[in-house]
Amino acid sequence: MKRMAVLMLVALAAACSMPVKAQEAGASKSGGQSEKVDQKKQKALYQYQKKQEKAQEKAQRASDKKERKAAKKYDKEQRKMLKNANRPVKHTS
Repeated sequence: MKRMAVLMLVALAAACSMPVKAQEAGASKSGGQSEKVDQKKQKALYQYQKKQEKAQEKAQRASDKKERKAAKKYDKEQRKMLKNANRPVKHTS
C-alpha cells in the first residue's frame, strides 16, 4: 500500500516537473542570453530531480526498514506461540 503511494507521488512529481514552454509575445531575447537562461533552468531542473530521487530513495529505505522490522516481530511472535503450544499443560488437582 505504501509502495503504491510512493509510486503515485513519483508519477505526480514527474508530471509537475516537466517544463512548460511559453512564448513571450512582445519581448525577444538575444541568442546568448536566452542560452544562458536555458542552461540555468536546465541545471536547476537537474538539481531538483536529483533531490527528488534522493528523497524517494530515503523514503523507500525507511519503508523497507519498517517492513523488515514488522516481519521480524511477526516471526518472533510465531516462534513464541509455537513454543507455548508444545509445552505441556500444568494440571492442578
